[in-house]
Amino acid sequence: MTGKYNAMLDQMVRDYSLVTHGYSGVAPANPYPMFEEKRAKCPVMHGDLLQENSIPSMADYMMTGRPVVTLYRYNDIHSVLMNPDDWLSYIVGDGFGAAVDNLLLTAMDGEEHTKYRKTLQKPFMRGQIRKLMETLIRPVVVNEFVEKLRPNGKADLLREFALPFPIRAMYAYFGFPHDEDLLGNLASWAIQVVAAPQTDPEVAKVTIPQSMVAGQSMFETLMPIVQQYRARGEMRNDILGYMMTTEHEGEKFSDEDIANFIRMLLLAAGETTTRSFANMMVQLLEEPDVLEELRQDRSLVPKAVMETMRRDPTAGAVARIAARDMEIGGMTIPKGTAVLCSIASANRDPEVYDDPDRLWLKRPMRPLLSFGFGPHMCLGMHMALTEMEVALEEILDLPGLRFDPAYPKPEIRGLNMRGPDALHVLWDVDGA
Repeated sequence: MTGKYNAMLDQMVRDYSLVTHGYSGVAPANPYPMFEEKRAKCPVMHGDLLQENSIPSMADYMMTGRPVVTLYRYNDIHSVLMNPDDWLSYIVGDGFGAAVDNLLLTAMDGEEHTKYRKTLQKPFMRGQIRKLMETLIRPVVVNEFVEKLRPNGKADLLREFALPFPIRAMYAYFGFPHDEDLLGNLASWAIQVVAAPQTDPEVAKVTIPQSMVAGQSMFETLMPIVQQYRARGEMRNDILGYMMTTEHEGEKFSDEDIANFIRMLLLAAGETTTRSFANMMVQLLEEPDVLEELRQDRSLVPKAVMETMRRDPTAGAVARIAARDMEIGGMTIPKGTAVLCSIASANRDPEVYDDPDRLWLKRPMRPLLSFGFGPHMCLGMHMALTEMEVALEEILDLPGLRFDPAYPKPEIRGLNMRGPDALHVLWDVDGA
């Protein structure tokens, strides 16, 4: 690795850690006993779980005093996410939307969301993404990462693999040129935008202006890429090519439109997959018998991805606003009240999942909430799942994979954007 590449990884780790710190607050690293108590005693709770733990509120980020209710049960949360006319999403953009000119698909409601989603979803549909598994994703994972790591016998899988590989694969699908500086800059800027919300006012004095600069830098970097792509006149089978040839309400997208939408997509193009993959590996390495079961039966790889995302999801919470007076769990929720939906709690609801704390690869699955649900389900879900499946298949081929005892055991933390700070592992090397 070059010094420049290592410096890029170091910066990505710093930005990643800032997000983790911001969403950890004073909450316990293992919040699941707390969630168990909440489900039993106050499944529909007046108050904001995140604010109570000194974490930036998703439900009232601007600290307006908006009333907030936190939900902990699967069925209550599923009902909210399935009914976008009753539960609005516009508050999703409160935390960092300004840095991207408030253009966030996840913060759109009604007809606006439906139209944009319909226009943008085709290149992200499962059938299209599965075509990329062997032609794009596996070559990136194997040739650019796993085979280079294999002779070393050890790595921080977070820094050296989980952070860069999803970004590299996704950027290739966008149609970006293969440029390490470009990859590093866009990845760091995207994380800086996400890191804007902070409860410590002194930290926020740095992160909020930084996020605005990062958002503008992303746009200024993307515009010439879009313009050069169009000038070549060669529309390839990638996202830039798709957006230049598709129409929205009878009109083609301008270069500015495309740069803005690509910037929006970049915010979720890498880091959430990074965290989900790292969380998955921590869980599997903590359960050697389960890891061995997976080694012996690779058909379980997709189930392992889904089960680990259920058991310890990256996106631990989402927020909505009541469009009218509503009722949940016997409690009246007045119009304008925000509901914070604890996805992490719902995913271990014993009313839905038997023995919910257990890592069980053959678990009968219910609709998974970890990517959201309903019309706002994560647009990039199939890309993330495919990336994680390929990455897991290849990492399983590292013999004797285990935690490196020279480092503290990794700990997944945060009430949202959950993940470990590092993932030091060892494996056996032939002839060593």
